[in-house]
Amino acid sequence: MTAAKQKPERLSREDAARWHMATPKNPMIIGALLLFEQRLTLASLDEIVLGKIIPHRRFQQHVVEAEHLFGRPCWRDDASFTLRAHVQKLNPSRTVDVDQLIGLVNERMNAPLPADRSPWSLELVDLAPTGSALLLRIHHCIADGRALVALLDELAGELSRPEQPTAQRPPSSGLARRSRFFARVAGLWRFLSLSRDPVTLLRRSLGGHKRIAWSGAIPLDAVKSIARAEGHRFVDVLLAAVAGALHRYQRDHGLLPQSMRALLPVAAPTAPSTHGLGNHFASVFVRLPVACADPKTRLAIVARDMVAMRSRSALRMALGLVRLAGAIAPAIEHWAVRWWSRRASLVVSSLAGPTVPLQVAGRSLRTIVVWAPAAASIGLSLTFFGYAGNLHLGVLADDAVIERPEELVAAFQSALDDLRRSTIPDNR
Repeated sequence: MTAAKQKPERLSREDAARWHMATPKNPMIIGALLLFEQRLTLASLDEIVLGKIIPHRRFQQHVVEAEHLFGRPCWRDDASFTLRAHVQKLNPSRTVDVDQLIGLVNERMNAPLPADRSPWSLELVDLAPTGSALLLRIHHCIADGRALVALLDELAGELSRPEQPTAQRPPSSGLARRSRFFARVAGLWRFLSLSRDPVTLLRRSLGGHKRIAWSGAIPLDAVKSIARAEGHRFVDVLLAAVAGALHRYQRDHGLLPQSMRALLPVAAPTAPSTHGLGNHFASVFVRLPVACADPKTRLAIVARDMVAMRSRSALRMALGLVRLAGAIAPAIEHWAVRWWSRRASLVVSSLAGPTVPLQVAGRSLRTIVVWAPAAASIGLSLTFFGYAGNLHLGVLADDAVIERPEELVAAFQSALDDLRRSTIPDNR
């Protein structure tokens, strides 16, 4: 008697949607750069990966497209998995300085991940004089931002974070269910009736080559103090400062500042705890008042618009669209993603990382920078990552859209300073 053929494991709808969002010019690769105070050896990294990362089956599997039109892609075990195909040391014979590291990371963020093995890599670099840098690249179909934070915890040997209890919702009345239904219909109509974002320097045709930059450490308390002063939320301040940065950037390039939309990834209301892999978020459209010249007014506009974005019905509708995208034929999904991406000019992500300093193999982890990808025709992604009391901004830009992303980093830091001065008059 022959053994029953094992049924292939399909990607979840959310993971399938992220897989099909990838294009040759936007491959949907998440990057994370970890900077260490002391030298990290390849042998110690191998040991940690084998003990902490490889036990997750996804890290020994690659994606295979479905055989029929409406099928979902499947996970397939790598035929000849080897650790060295995923974990390696770059420039093993010499150290690099910070400027050389920027060039090296830029080069590696443009290198494709092979399709015939699990789409992730860890690359170690010796930094002058005695430090190390570790670059993680992983396809979005394996992990979203929250899962990435959980992986960093595992690399550092941290215990899994306790699962937050899910609030129990009382039984809904018929009237309440009908109200939610009509609210979703109204939200869907607003989504489908969105016009294209205006043609600005961010809406150029993509070239496919990425450029990266990252900021220095920004104290989290500095951002929180602005939010407290105005009675707004942390992310409201970040978005207002992004609007200010784009105002300054357009003006510095001789253009009249124009407002635009950003895609903001938001965790799903029913998202599981962060120790699971996969994708558990949806993206909502947020209007950035770039044309507004006053920092305090920009913040008030963003905060007002974000109130509607935080509604449970808005998030559920966005998650429902993602799940629908993961269930339809790839050709239809590619068309839908192109339509959807023309309604925004950039992606802005905000992730809360570990609140205390971590160690990997006994080496102090000083800085974490993250670059989330953009999909389809969007050529700019800004990612804020909080770690151990500080915030870092990672900029990932198509060089046909922004040739020197470090200019945008400087513009953001200036916009944040302007916002602080306008909301906290006694600030020095």
